[in-house]
Amino acid sequence: MYFSKLFGSKKKENSQPTLEQNPQKESQQESEENSQPEQTTQKMNKAQIYNLIIVDESGSMSHLSQATLSGINETIDTIKNAQKEFADTQSHFITLVTFDKGVNTNIRYHYNNEPIDNVPTFTNYFPRGCTPLYDTMGQTLTSLYNKINSDENATAVVTVLTDGLENASCEWNAASLRNLINQLKEQGWSFSYMGSAHNVKDVADLLSIDNFMEFSHDNLGAGNTWEYERSSRTAYFKKMDAMYDKGFSSKEERIMHLKQYAKEYHGNRVTPEYIDHLAPNEVFVFGSNVNGNHNGGAALHALHLFGAIMGQGEGIQGNSYAIPTTGISYDELGEAICRFTEFAAQHPETQFYVTRIGCGNAGYSVKEVAPHFKRCMLMENVSLPEDFWAILGLKMKF
Repeated sequence: MYFSKLFGSKKKENSQPTLEQNPQKESQQESEENSQPEQTTQKMNKAQIYNLIIVDESGSMSHLSQATLSGINETIDTIKNAQKEFADTQSHFITLVTFDKGVNTNIRYHYNNEPIDNVPTFTNYFPRGCTPLYDTMGQTLTSLYNKINSDENATAVVTVLTDGLENASCEWNAASLRNLINQLKEQGWSFSYMGSAHNVKDVADLLSIDNFMEFSHDNLGAGNTWEYERSSRTAYFKKMDAMYDKGFSSKEERIMHLKQYAKEYHGNRVTPEYIDHLAPNEVFVFGSNVNGNHNGGAALHALHLFGAIMGQGEGIQGNSYAIPTTGISYDELGEAICRFTEFAAQHPETQFYVTRIGCGNAGYSVKEVAPHFKRCMLMENVSLPEDFWAILGLKMKF
Protein backbone atom coordinates (compact mmCIF):
# COMPACT_ATOMS: atom_id res chain seq x y z
CA MET A 1 0.00 0.00 0.00
CA TYR A 2 1.26 3.49 -0.81
CA PHE A 3 0.48 6.53 1.25
CA SER A 4 -1.96 9.18 0.16
CA LYS A 5 -1.31 12.88 0.68
CA LEU A 6 -0.96 13.86 4.33
CA PHE A 7 -3.46 16.39 5.61
CA GLY A 8 -2.60 19.04 8.16
CA SER A 9 -4.05 22.39 9.07
CA LYS A 10 -5.08 24.69 6.22
CA LYS A 11 -2.39 27.12 7.25
CA LYS A 12 0.32 24.53 6.57
CA GLU A 13 -1.40 22.39 3.96
CA ASN A 14 0.82 23.41 1.07
CA SER A 15 4.00 22.79 3.03
CA GLN A 16 3.07 19.37 4.45
CA PRO A 17 5.65 16.71 3.58
CA THR A 18 4.38 13.83 1.45
CA LEU A 19 5.62 10.32 0.92
CA GLU A 20 6.54 9.34 -2.61
CA GLN A 21 3.94 7.46 -4.62
CA ASN A 22 4.69 5.21 -7.57
CA PRO A 23 1.43 4.12 -9.28
CA GLN A 24 3.32 2.28 -12.03
CA LYS A 25 5.26 0.22 -9.48
CA GLU A 26 2.08 -0.39 -7.48
CA SER A 27 0.25 -1.60 -10.59
CA GLN A 28 3.18 -3.86 -11.45
CA GLN A 29 3.27 -5.29 -7.93
CA GLU A 30 -0.49 -5.94 -7.98
CA SER A 31 -0.16 -7.70 -11.34
CA GLU A 32 2.67 -9.84 -10.04
CA GLU A 33 0.72 -10.69 -6.88
CA ASN A 34 -2.38 -11.64 -8.89
CA SER A 35 -0.31 -13.94 -11.08
CA GLN A 36 1.22 -15.77 -8.15
CA PRO A 37 -0.10 -19.29 -7.48
CA GLU A 38 -1.98 -19.75 -4.20
CA GLN A 39 0.53 -19.97 -1.36
CA THR A 40 0.61 -22.57 1.33
CA THR A 41 1.98 -21.90 4.78
CA GLN A 42 5.75 -22.08 4.71
CA LYS A 43 8.75 -20.61 6.46
CA MET A 44 9.66 -17.21 5.05
CA ASN A 45 12.87 -15.23 4.85
CA LYS A 46 14.12 -13.50 7.96
CA ALA A 47 12.14 -10.64 9.44
CA GLN A 48 13.95 -7.36 8.87
CA ILE A 49 13.25 -5.44 12.08
CA TYR A 50 14.07 -1.72 12.06
CA ASN A 51 14.27 -0.36 15.60
CA LEU A 52 13.63 3.40 15.52
CA ILE A 53 14.34 5.14 18.84
CA ILE A 54 13.49 8.86 19.08
CA VAL A 55 14.70 10.61 22.23
CA ASP A 56 14.04 14.15 23.44
CA GLU A 57 17.31 16.07 23.99
CA SER A 58 15.73 19.36 25.02
CA GLY A 59 16.91 21.24 28.10
CA SER A 60 14.34 19.81 30.51
CA MET A 61 15.90 16.35 30.05
CA SER A 62 19.17 17.51 31.64
CA HIS A 63 18.69 15.90 35.05
CA LEU A 64 17.60 12.64 33.39
CA SER A 65 20.74 12.38 31.26
CA GLN A 66 22.34 9.44 33.04
CA ALA A 67 19.17 7.36 33.18
CA THR A 68 18.49 8.13 29.52
CA LEU A 69 21.99 7.13 28.43
CA SER A 70 21.80 3.92 30.44
CA GLY A 71 18.35 3.14 29.07
CA ILE A 72 19.41 3.65 25.46
CA ASN A 73 22.51 1.48 25.84
CA GLU A 74 20.63 -1.27 27.65
CA THR A 75 18.05 -1.23 24.86
CA ILE A 76 20.84 -1.56 22.31
CA ASP A 77 22.11 -4.57 24.28
CA THR A 78 18.59 -6.05 24.28
CA ILE A 79 18.42 -5.79 20.49
CA LYS A 80 21.91 -7.29 20.16
CA ASN A 81 20.85 -10.22 22.34
CA ALA A 82 17.76 -10.74 20.19
CA GLN A 83 19.95 -10.75 17.08
CA LYS A 84 21.95 -13.61 18.59
CA GLU A 85 19.00 -15.55 20.02
CA PHE A 86 16.81 -15.26 16.92
CA ALA A 87 19.52 -15.26 14.27
CA ASP A 88 17.60 -17.76 12.14
CA THR A 89 14.47 -15.63 11.90
CA GLN A 90 15.48 -11.97 12.40
CA SER A 91 17.92 -9.32 11.23
CA HIS A 92 18.01 -6.17 13.35
CA PHE A 93 18.83 -2.58 12.46
CA ILE A 94 18.74 0.52 14.60
CA THR A 95 18.13 4.20 14.00
CA LEU A 96 18.75 6.41 17.03
CA VAL A 97 17.61 10.02 16.76
CA THR A 98 17.79 12.80 19.33
CA PHE A 99 16.24 16.22 18.89
CA ASP A 100 16.09 19.75 20.27
CA LYS A 101 15.68 23.26 18.92
CA GLY A 102 17.72 26.40 19.57
CA VAL A 103 18.08 28.84 16.68
CA ASN A 104 17.57 25.88 14.33
CA THR A 105 15.89 22.50 14.66
CA ASN A 106 18.48 19.86 15.48
CA ILE A 107 17.52 16.33 14.47
CA ARG A 108 20.59 14.19 14.99
CA TYR A 109 20.97 10.71 13.54
CA HIS A 110 23.50 8.95 15.76
CA TYR A 111 22.88 5.62 14.00
CA ASN A 112 20.90 5.43 10.78
CA ASN A 113 19.55 1.98 9.85
CA GLU A 114 22.77 0.50 11.16
CA PRO A 115 23.06 -3.30 11.56
CA ILE A 116 22.81 -3.80 15.31
CA ASP A 117 26.08 -5.72 15.57
CA ASN A 118 27.95 -2.63 14.30
CA VAL A 119 26.57 -0.27 16.94
CA PRO A 120 28.95 0.94 19.70
CA THR A 121 28.06 2.30 23.13
CA PHE A 122 26.14 5.56 22.86
CA THR A 123 27.64 8.56 24.72
CA ASN A 124 26.67 11.68 22.76
CA TYR A 125 23.71 13.05 24.72
CA PHE A 126 23.71 16.71 25.84
CA PRO A 127 20.22 18.13 26.52
CA ARG A 128 19.45 21.76 25.54
CA GLY A 129 16.87 23.81 23.67
CA CYS A 130 13.16 23.28 22.94
CA THR A 131 11.02 20.34 21.79
CA PRO A 132 10.28 19.94 18.02
CA LEU A 133 8.63 16.55 18.56
CA TYR A 134 6.29 16.55 15.56
CA ASP A 135 8.94 17.58 13.03
CA THR A 136 11.32 14.94 14.36
CA MET A 137 8.77 12.15 14.26
CA GLY A 138 7.40 13.16 10.87
CA GLN A 139 10.80 13.37 9.21
CA THR A 140 12.26 10.20 10.70
CA LEU A 141 9.15 8.08 10.11
CA THR A 142 8.93 9.25 6.49
CA SER A 143 12.62 8.54 5.93
CA LEU A 144 12.36 5.04 7.38
CA TYR A 145 9.23 4.24 5.39
CA ASN A 146 10.95 5.25 2.14
CA LYS A 147 13.86 3.00 3.12
CA ILE A 148 11.93 -0.19 3.88
CA ASN A 149 8.54 -0.04 2.13
CA SER A 150 9.60 -2.26 -0.79
CA ASP A 151 10.85 -5.08 1.50
CA GLU A 152 7.95 -7.41 2.29
CA ASN A 153 9.82 -8.81 5.32
CA ALA A 154 10.59 -5.42 6.86
CA THR A 155 8.76 -3.81 9.75
CA ALA A 156 9.49 -1.13 12.34
CA VAL A 157 9.40 -0.90 16.12
CA VAL A 158 9.18 2.80 17.00
CA THR A 159 9.87 4.10 20.52
CA VAL A 160 9.55 7.77 21.52
CA LEU A 161 10.70 9.23 24.83
CA THR A 162 10.04 12.84 25.82
CA ASP A 163 9.47 14.82 29.00
CA GLY A 164 7.52 17.70 27.52
CA LEU A 165 4.89 18.84 25.08
CA GLU A 166 5.59 19.74 21.47
CA ASN A 167 6.56 23.42 21.32
CA ALA A 168 8.86 24.05 18.36
CA SER A 169 7.82 22.24 15.13
CA CYS A 170 7.37 24.11 11.85
CA GLU A 171 6.56 21.53 9.17
CA TRP A 172 4.43 18.91 10.92
CA ASN A 173 1.40 19.28 13.16
CA ALA A 174 -0.62 16.82 15.23
CA ALA A 175 -3.15 16.11 12.46
CA SER A 176 -0.58 15.30 9.79
CA LEU A 177 1.51 13.19 12.16
CA ARG A 178 -1.55 11.26 13.35
CA ASN A 179 -2.48 10.54 9.75
CA LEU A 180 1.02 9.23 9.03
CA ILE A 181 1.08 7.04 12.15
CA ASN A 182 -2.33 5.55 11.32
CA GLN A 183 -1.14 4.60 7.84
CA LEU A 184 2.04 3.03 9.21
CA LYS A 185 0.02 1.07 11.78
CA GLU A 186 -1.96 -0.38 8.89
CA GLN A 187 1.36 -1.71 7.63
CA GLY A 188 1.94 -3.40 10.99
CA TRP A 189 4.38 -0.90 12.49
CA SER A 190 4.57 -0.82 16.30
CA PHE A 191 4.59 2.45 18.26
CA SER A 192 5.22 3.20 21.93
CA TYR A 193 5.28 6.61 23.60
CA MET A 194 7.02 7.12 26.96
CA GLY A 195 6.58 10.51 28.59
CA SER A 196 6.79 12.58 31.75
CA ALA A 197 5.81 16.03 33.02
CA HIS A 198 2.76 16.26 30.71
CA ASN A 199 -0.49 14.41 30.10
CA VAL A 200 0.97 11.42 28.33
CA LYS A 201 -2.35 9.71 27.61
CA ASP A 202 -3.75 12.83 25.92
CA VAL A 203 -0.72 13.13 23.64
CA ALA A 204 -0.72 9.42 22.81
CA ASP A 205 -4.43 9.58 21.98
CA LEU A 206 -3.88 12.72 19.88
CA LEU A 207 -1.21 10.92 17.83
CA SER A 208 -3.08 7.59 17.68
CA ILE A 209 -0.39 5.71 19.63
CA ASP A 210 -1.90 2.76 21.48
CA ASN A 211 1.05 1.91 23.74
CA PHE A 212 2.09 4.62 26.16
CA MET A 213 3.63 4.97 29.58
CA GLU A 214 3.93 7.90 32.00
CA PHE A 215 6.94 7.94 34.32
CA SER A 216 7.90 10.08 37.28
CA HIS A 217 10.21 12.94 36.30
CA ASP A 218 13.28 11.55 38.02
CA ASN A 219 16.01 9.01 37.37
CA LEU A 220 14.00 6.22 39.01
CA GLY A 221 11.04 6.76 36.70
CA ALA A 222 13.17 7.29 33.59
CA GLY A 223 15.31 4.24 34.32
CA ASN A 224 12.36 1.97 35.04
CA THR A 225 10.41 3.08 31.98
CA TRP A 226 13.34 1.93 29.83
CA GLU A 227 13.32 -1.41 31.68
CA TYR A 228 9.62 -1.86 31.03
CA GLU A 229 10.14 -0.94 27.40
CA ARG A 230 12.88 -3.55 27.04
CA SER A 231 10.62 -6.27 28.41
CA SER A 232 7.95 -5.30 25.88
CA ARG A 233 10.50 -5.31 23.07
CA THR A 234 11.81 -8.75 24.07
CA ALA A 235 8.29 -10.19 24.12
CA TYR A 236 7.65 -8.69 20.68
CA PHE A 237 10.83 -10.25 19.28
CA LYS A 238 9.77 -13.65 20.65
CA LYS A 239 6.42 -13.38 18.90
CA MET A 240 8.15 -12.44 15.66
CA ASP A 241 10.45 -15.44 16.00
CA ALA A 242 7.48 -17.77 16.48
CA MET A 243 5.68 -16.31 13.46
CA TYR A 244 8.65 -16.64 11.12
CA ASP A 245 9.54 -20.08 12.45
CA LYS A 246 5.99 -21.33 11.87
CA GLY A 247 5.50 -19.43 8.62
CA PHE A 248 2.47 -17.66 7.18
CA SER A 249 0.49 -18.12 4.00
CA SER A 250 0.27 -14.56 2.67
CA LYS A 251 1.31 -10.96 3.09
CA GLU A 252 -2.15 -10.26 4.52
CA GLU A 253 -1.71 -12.92 7.21
CA ARG A 254 1.70 -11.49 8.12
CA ILE A 255 0.31 -7.96 8.48
CA MET A 256 -2.60 -9.28 10.53
CA HIS A 257 -0.11 -10.80 13.01
CA LEU A 258 2.06 -7.68 13.03
CA LYS A 259 -0.92 -5.46 13.84
CA GLN A 260 -1.88 -7.76 16.71
CA TYR A 261 1.68 -7.81 18.11
CA ALA A 262 1.83 -4.01 17.84
CA LYS A 263 -1.46 -3.62 19.70
CA GLU A 264 -0.23 -5.93 22.48
CA TYR A 265 3.21 -4.32 22.67
CA HIS A 266 2.92 -2.96 26.21
CA GLY A 267 -0.07 -4.99 27.29
CA ASN A 268 -1.89 -4.37 30.56
CA ARG A 269 0.23 -5.44 33.51
CA VAL A 270 -1.77 -3.88 36.33
CA THR A 271 -3.45 -6.33 38.70
CA PRO A 272 -7.23 -5.71 38.80
CA GLU A 273 -8.71 -4.48 42.07
CA TYR A 274 -10.91 -7.58 42.29
CA ILE A 275 -10.40 -11.00 40.72
CA ASP A 276 -13.15 -13.61 40.90
CA HIS A 277 -12.16 -15.96 38.07
CA LEU A 278 -8.98 -17.05 36.34
CA ALA A 279 -8.04 -18.83 33.14
CA PRO A 280 -6.14 -22.14 33.51
CA ASN A 281 -2.81 -20.38 32.85
CA GLU A 282 -3.40 -17.56 35.36
CA VAL A 283 -2.30 -17.44 39.01
CA PHE A 284 -3.49 -15.31 41.93
CA VAL A 285 -0.50 -14.27 44.10
CA PHE A 286 -1.39 -13.50 47.71
CA GLY A 287 0.23 -12.86 51.07
CA SER A 288 0.05 -15.63 53.66
CA ASN A 289 1.19 -16.22 57.19
CA VAL A 290 4.11 -18.59 57.42
CA ASN A 291 1.92 -21.45 58.71
CA GLY A 292 -0.54 -21.22 55.83
CA ASN A 293 -3.58 -20.34 57.92
CA HIS A 294 -5.63 -18.74 55.14
CA ASN A 295 -8.25 -17.18 57.38
CA GLY A 296 -8.73 -13.70 55.96
CA GLY A 297 -8.21 -11.18 53.19
CA ALA A 298 -6.65 -12.29 49.91
CA ALA A 299 -5.57 -15.59 51.50
CA LEU A 300 -9.17 -16.55 52.32
CA HIS A 301 -10.21 -15.44 48.83
CA ALA A 302 -7.53 -17.72 47.34
CA LEU A 303 -8.69 -20.59 49.56
CA HIS A 304 -12.31 -20.27 48.42
CA LEU A 305 -11.76 -19.59 44.71
CA PHE A 306 -8.29 -20.49 43.51
CA GLY A 307 -7.17 -23.70 45.17
CA ALA A 308 -5.07 -22.40 48.06
CA ILE A 309 -4.29 -25.17 50.54
CA MET A 310 -4.78 -24.68 54.27
CA GLY A 311 -1.46 -25.26 56.03
CA GLN A 312 0.73 -24.36 53.01
CA GLY A 313 2.34 -20.99 53.61
CA GLU A 314 4.39 -20.64 50.43
CA GLY A 315 4.43 -21.66 46.82
CA ILE A 316 2.08 -22.72 44.06
CA GLN A 317 -1.24 -24.29 45.07
CA GLY A 318 -3.97 -24.66 42.48
CA ASN A 319 -4.36 -21.36 40.63
CA SER A 320 -2.73 -19.44 43.45
CA TYR A 321 0.74 -18.75 44.81
CA ALA A 322 1.38 -17.90 48.48
CA ILE A 323 4.14 -15.54 49.59
CA PRO A 324 4.64 -15.59 53.37
CA THR A 325 4.41 -12.09 54.85
CA THR A 326 3.70 -12.65 58.56
CA GLY A 327 5.61 -14.79 61.03
CA ILE A 328 8.88 -13.92 59.24
CA SER A 329 11.27 -10.98 59.20
CA TYR A 330 11.36 -8.22 56.58
CA ASP A 331 14.55 -9.70 55.10
CA GLU A 332 12.88 -13.10 54.90
CA LEU A 333 9.96 -11.48 53.10
CA GLY A 334 12.41 -10.16 50.50
CA GLU A 335 13.85 -13.65 50.08
CA ALA A 336 10.36 -15.13 49.63
CA ILE A 337 9.60 -12.56 46.93
CA CYS A 338 12.86 -13.52 45.21
CA ARG A 339 11.76 -17.16 45.23
CA PHE A 340 8.45 -16.18 43.68
CA THR A 341 10.26 -14.13 41.02
CA GLU A 342 12.42 -17.12 40.13
CA PHE A 343 9.35 -19.33 39.89
CA ALA A 344 7.55 -16.86 37.62
CA ALA A 345 10.65 -16.55 35.41
CA GLN A 346 10.68 -20.33 34.99
CA HIS A 347 7.01 -20.33 33.90
CA PRO A 348 6.70 -17.64 31.20
CA GLU A 349 3.57 -19.34 29.85
CA THR A 350 1.71 -18.46 33.07
CA GLN A 351 0.36 -15.01 33.98
CA PHE A 352 0.81 -14.07 37.66
CA TYR A 353 -1.41 -11.42 39.27
CA VAL A 354 0.37 -10.05 42.34
CA THR A 355 -1.94 -8.54 44.96
CA ARG A 356 -0.92 -5.96 47.60
CA ILE A 357 0.98 -8.57 49.57
CA GLY A 358 2.40 -7.50 52.93
CA CYS A 359 0.33 -4.29 53.04
CA GLY A 360 -2.52 -5.68 55.15
CA ASN A 361 -2.09 -7.76 58.29
CA ALA A 362 1.70 -7.84 57.88
CA GLY A 363 1.74 -4.08 58.41
CA TYR A 364 4.27 -3.08 55.73
CA SER A 365 3.83 -0.02 53.55
CA VAL A 366 3.71 -0.12 49.75
CA LYS A 367 7.05 1.74 49.76
CA GLU A 368 8.60 -1.13 51.72
CA VAL A 369 7.22 -3.97 49.61
CA ALA A 370 7.06 -2.71 46.00
CA PRO A 371 10.84 -2.34 45.43
CA HIS A 372 11.26 -6.09 46.00
CA PHE A 373 9.32 -6.63 42.77
CA LYS A 374 11.62 -4.49 40.62
CA ARG A 375 12.94 -7.49 38.71
CA CYS A 376 9.38 -8.33 37.73
CA MET A 377 9.33 -5.22 35.57
CA LEU A 378 11.29 -7.20 32.97
CA MET A 379 8.81 -10.09 33.07
CA GLU A 380 5.82 -9.79 30.76
CA ASN A 381 3.99 -12.52 32.67
CA VAL A 382 3.81 -10.66 36.01
CA SER A 383 1.19 -8.00 36.80
CA LEU A 384 1.54 -5.71 39.81
CA PRO A 385 -0.90 -3.47 41.69
CA GLU A 386 -1.21 0.11 40.46
CA ASP A 387 0.37 1.57 43.62
CA PHE A 388 3.33 -0.84 43.34
CA TRP A 389 3.98 0.49 39.83
CA ALA A 390 3.79 4.06 41.17
CA ILE A 391 6.52 3.35 43.72
CA LEU A 392 8.62 2.01 40.84
CA GLY A 393 8.16 5.33 39.05
CA LEU A 394 5.51 4.32 36.50
CA LYS A 395 1.96 5.69 36.45
CA MET A 396 -0.14 2.81 35.16
CA LYS A 397 -3.84 2.01 35.43
CA PHE A 398 -5.81 -1.16 34.80
